[in-house]
Amino acid sequence: MSCSRHISVLLLLLPLLLLAACSDQRMRNAFCESDEIHLMVGGDIPFTYDPNTCQLAFSRERKEFRAHTDNMSDFYGVTLTEIPTRMGQRVQGDLIWTTETEVLTRKRLTLEVVRIEGDQIWLWSDSGRIGLGIRILE
Repeated sequence: MSCSRHISVLLLLLPLLLLAACSDQRMRNAFCESDEIHLMVGGDIPFTYDPNTCQLAFSRERKEFRAHTDNMSDFYGVTLTEIPTRMGQRVQGDLIWTTETEVLTRKRLTLEVVRIEGDQIWLWSDSGRIGLGIRILE
């Protein structure tokens, strides 16, 4: 393939890459702007905490957070390498959550602290396009 053909292909792909990057940034912004404790995966929201029908759990010792319905039919949980404390901090985590049909996991997910409000922390994974809110209960 000639050099000019390579350049033509790259110029055709560039708008697609820019569009994907803008879409990811909009998804991250939408996640950060929500005040709810919830899980976002690729633009979908498989779980939102409702205090009337759900419970939260936190273990500082195990570095673990969970949100689940009262009957445990729907949930998400994350076990972190360390408890996040500051903006921009990156931590590793193992995530588990339910969908309508299955239980999914992501191991060694890199999560960045993108917002902190009181005892609530918003974590985002660029590579996984996953956002999750946690609350430090103590």
